This record gives sequence, structure tokens and C-alpha cells, in this order.
Amino acid sequence: MPLSRRRGTSTFLWLCLAGLVLGLSACRLGAPPGLVTVYSPALKISVPVPQSWRSDVGEQSAFLMQIFTGPSVDVPERPGIRAQVMTGPLPAGVSLDDLSTRYTEGDTVTHEQGYSLHGNAGKSWYFHSEDGAERSRLMLTPVDGRLYGLYVHGEAATMEAYEATLDAMWEGFSIEEARFFEPYERPDVGLFLARPHSWERTSVIGGSGESLFVAFRSPPLLLQEGGASVHSTLEVNVNTVEPGTTLESFYAKRAEIQGDNYRLLDHATIRGGDAISDLYHAETQLADYLERTIYFVRGDKSYIFKFNAQNVVYHQIEVWIDEMVQTFEPRETS
Repeated sequence: MPLSRRRGTSTFLWLCLAGLVLGLSACRLGAPPGLVTVYSPALKISVPVPQSWRSDVGEQSAFLMQIFTGPSVDVPERPGIRAQVMTGPLPAGVSLDDLSTRYTEGDTVTHEQGYSLHGNAGKSWYFHSEDGAERSRLMLTPVDGRLYGLYVHGEAATMEAYEATLDAMWEGFSIEEARFFEPYERPDVGLFLARPHSWERTSVIGGSGESLFVAFRSPPLLLQEGGASVHSTLEVNVNTVEPGTTLESFYAKRAEIQGDNYRLLDHATIRGGDAISDLYHAETQLADYLERTIYFVRGDKSYIFKFNAQNVVYHQIEVWIDEMVQTFEPRETS
């Protein structure tokens, strides 16, 4: 059965969550640890975790897993808490309560409660070892024939210190497939897109039916030294174009005005030929950026979808961006 307890002290490949080991140490929780949202292209999920926790990706039977490990609050040199995110095929004819016993067997369940993942009903369990030295939390939710889970186990003191963090992980756990995204629609300019629930809308300008600017921002994806958070952004521009404007003619004009500090890395026609995708590299005094820009022309409107992210962040979420691009749908206005 793929949902085994795996409570041993296995040695994991200690990888930095975002290429850096930053943030507050778990052994000093005077202030809440800095959380970043980790997107897993293999599992198609995202979850907020402390950036200082180490990460590894694994597989057991048909289940894919991402494992995060944090230090003990009592002895920082040793692991004190372990979070396992998982997804795999839903076992046939087995209830969630039966599945939970693979984790809770021999422990004391203090309480259980319902859990909702994109409107799908699941359950959470809270339990501890017989001697009270260890605590655990478990979430299991079936979604369209797949089982999604989040299992956290650790020393009682460490689990207690990270209680607010675990609450954030439970609340922020999300399936990152286009069908679960939050739609954004503006029929007055023929715009439809969908983005992950964690990407907040930050601004809207226009809306007369002639033009529109709308921007979205990802959750924190990286914490820099000093605590400043790094995000990815999506900006959408819709404008009226002259009659007879084609995708190719519109793109040619846009390419002419692209600044010298933009270096084209990739150019492709996508979506059966009705859109052009460019990937640019831009360098500033502060950081290197990658900018993915998608161009459409539909009827009397042009549509520009522009993703911007620091280089290291972009490569971590490139598959996530591709999932969002699938939802872009310029439509003729009535």
C-alpha cells in the first residue's frame, strides 16, 4: 500500500527549497518563520512552507511525494519535523478512515474534522504517540479518482512551535491544474483567463470596452536576505486595434519598440497559430529577470499577457505558468 507511515530517520537529499537557505531557523520561533509557496510540477500542487526547511521529491509505488524537513526546536542539529505531501491513485473500496489507520495505528487520535479541497470533501486527523513525545497531523482528500494528502509528524515541542505554520499549510494546499483555477472574465473587452487561487488581483485600469489593464501577483516564492519577498506577476493589456490588424502585423510593431535591455531567448507560434509566445531576458541593477509574453489578436482587440519573474523563480514555476497560459481565451465582444 503506498500510504505507509515511514516514520524512520531516513536520510534525505538535503536540497535548498529555492536554491538558498534563508529565513528564520525553526529553533527560534520568536517570530513566525518566513513562508514561501512551493509549486511542485510533478505533483501539480502548491503548498506554503518555511523557506528554511529542506526539500526532497520521491516516489513510493504509484504515489508521488514531496517531503519537507525542519530542525528540532530542542536540538537544531537534528530533524524535528517532517511534512509529506503526496498524490496518487485512489485505492478502490477503501474509506478515508481506513486509509488514515495506516498513519494513526497505535496512536491516540485527539480529534478529526472535515476538510475541503476545491469543494471536494476530505478529512483531517490530529493524533499523538502513546507517550506523548510525538504528534502528527494528517489530511486525506479524494478528487476525481486521485487521493491527495498532507502528513506532518514530529517532536511534540516542534509540532507545537510550528502550529501556525501547519495551519497555513492546511489552508494553502492547492491542486494546480487549470480546471481548479479561479476565473477572471471581462466580456466588455472579450477577455477570459483563470489563475491559481493564491495569485491575487492587484490592479485594474480601464473597463470602458476600449481598453483594459489588469495585474495579478503570485504568493511569495522566495525570501531574500532581510525578509523581502519575491513574487511573479501577470499583467494583461487589452487594447483596440485598427481594422485589418493581424497577429503578425501587431507583433511586428511590438517587437520594434522592445527595449535594448531585452534579449530574446525563445520565439514560438502557439495554440494552433493564433498566438505568439516570446521569452525575454532582462537585467537590472537589482536582479536578472525572465519575461514570458503571449500576443493575441482577436477581432478589433489585441491581447498581451506578460509574466515577469526573477530568473531562479521563473524556472521553478515555468510549468505553472504554462498551465495558466492554457486558460487564456480572447473572445469577440458582442
